Amino acid sequence: MTGKVTFTKEELDEKVKVPAIVEAELRHLVEDRLEQSGLYHRIFTRIKTSESLERKFRLKTYNQDKKIQDLVGVRVDVYFEDDLRICKDILEQMFDLVEWSESDQKDVEFKPVKINGVFRIPRYLRDQISAETWDMCIDDTVEIQIKTVFFEGWHEIEHDMRYKGGELWIGKNKVARYFNSILATLELCDKSMVTLFENLGHDLYKERNWAGMMKAHYRLKMEEVVIYPEVEEILDTDRSENNIGKQLFKTPRRVLVDALLAKPRRVPINANTIIALVNEAVIHDDSLTRIFHDKDVFDDGSDQMGEEFAYRKLEPLRKVSVFHASVNLSTYKYSRHEACLEAARLAYSWIYDKFGCLDSTIPKQICSFEVHPMGYRVVVDYKPEEDYWSLMTEHIDMETPGQVWVTTAECRLAEDGRQMLTVDNSYAAGSQNRGYINRNFSCPKFYSVISDRIGLFDVRYLSTSRRMIRDRQIPKIRDLINSPRRTMPVCLIVSEEGDNGWLDETWLENFRVYDFTRMAGRYTHIYTCSTQAADQVLEGMGVPAGGRAVYVFKPLSSVKSRSAADACVKYTQEDVASSRFGRHKVRSDSSSFDIVFGGQAFYHKLLYEVRADMMK
Repeated sequence: MTGKVTFTKEELDEKVKVPAIVEAELRHLVEDRLEQSGLYHRIFTRIKTSESLERKFRLKTYNQDKKIQDLVGVRVDVYFEDDLRICKDILEQMFDLVEWSESDQKDVEFKPVKINGVFRIPRYLRDQISAETWDMCIDDTVEIQIKTVFFEGWHEIEHDMRYKGGELWIGKNKVARYFNSILATLELCDKSMVTLFENLGHDLYKERNWAGMMKAHYRLKMEEVVIYPEVEEILDTDRSENNIGKQLFKTPRRVLVDALLAKPRRVPINANTIIALVNEAVIHDDSLTRIFHDKDVFDDGSDQMGEEFAYRKLEPLRKVSVFHASVNLSTYKYSRHEACLEAARLAYSWIYDKFGCLDSTIPKQICSFEVHPMGYRVVVDYKPEEDYWSLMTEHIDMETPGQVWVTTAECRLAEDGRQMLTVDNSYAAGSQNRGYINRNFSCPKFYSVISDRIGLFDVRYLSTSRRMIRDRQIPKIRDLINSPRRTMPVCLIVSEEGDNGWLDETWLENFRVYDFTRMAGRYTHIYTCSTQAADQVLEGMGVPAGGRAVYVFKPLSSVKSRSAADACVKYTQEDVASSRFGRHKVRSDSSSFDIVFGGQAFYHKLLYEVRADMMK
């Protein structure tokens, strides 16, 4: 699409829907990382309104080649000029960068220092935004602006009073020049602030005021903590040419920030932890190392108290499916009836281990019952004579307030004689709850146990062991791919075969094929094969073959035409090498986001794609 496109406010209102949790989570990710760095900062976020989007489409030219990139906006204001570059590097390591733009600085004019970064919205957040949004010439990106607080104040006024009110300035050149002269003063203030504290830090170093020197020199958010007496004694008595105090003052603050960010979790920032970090990175003094080790300096022992409870209105909980599978039980080890009973026993063992301590009336052996302990619910319907059982549990999340987990399972005899097992795992949370997007996949433990102990069958067996396609198996793999009864995806991993008859393992391990099989084998048919075998499997399917590649065939029920070609997604060797993936990691106390590349990224991407398809 070329030329200019426009949309009405009503069209944008109807199709562009960005849940508040997207803005809140982006703010949290940036805030959490900057808090860990210790930089003085302020963060502002916003989602563009339909009115603002309509105005932007009307005034500027956008189309499928040039899309709006700031549907979600984040602004970071730092307090010191040299923090602009540090913040820029932090963001670049966090998110998938599209481009940077920066105001040109010339010797003969003054301009505000403004750094704008455009990044891809993390995949797990992009999935929360309405799919129709991306049809409206809007890119799946977030714009992050970095400025100093001095320039931000000037720019806020300039944007509202000058950019949006341009007609007020017509013919007012003297006023405009006077307004710009304020900018020159602010630039001087920015540079003077850094110089002032560096000079102050040097004076305090000369006075051997170690805590004050570090506060002025490093300019980070520090707790008021007294330096350990034995550490202060080492600093005071060290009179060597390159003494420890001098090394503390000479160490660039960027070294300290990098050391703080390298820690797996946020650590308290005070005089003791700063000395410990600089000692680890630069000084390497054995006496200091022993002291900080014995003191366990990075664990201050304080309780992490959450925000004070505030009154909030009740709101409906939104259900989010994080696992769904519908397969039939294997009859390799058990008869159909015995498999049903054994699966019931294994599933109920999970229930009793999890809920048995809550209510003494919960029976030790499986039977039909229903109990409602406070905040929990367990329902079991057991009919062994009919080869049928079902269960449903509800329980509150112990880590995420306001979140409720719901697990259901049913084992029934289908009309065609198969013993079908259906399992669903989901949680419900309010739209403002950050926990809402903390998990995008969670397989109930009993599903994995049933798979390993009994075996699961989806046209063919599912396995967490790596399987290679032999010539005699090619017709069966073709039948599997083309079967309308298949409910799980098929992943075909193709490698070249050497003269010794073995596959090229370097290529396969480039994206951790063994780990992928172990992680996804209970809900994905995974096979490795040579290029020759792949050509025979794919013959006549309308799927382009050849070379090293990864083919993923979705269930045909998810494709309108029900053809293997339409159900197939092919990844070439180049796709693997150039892959980028935003990895969302959740810990009990916080979450983080980073970017990985190449085979490591493709492994996460492939796992994500397979799991996402299961939950549709």
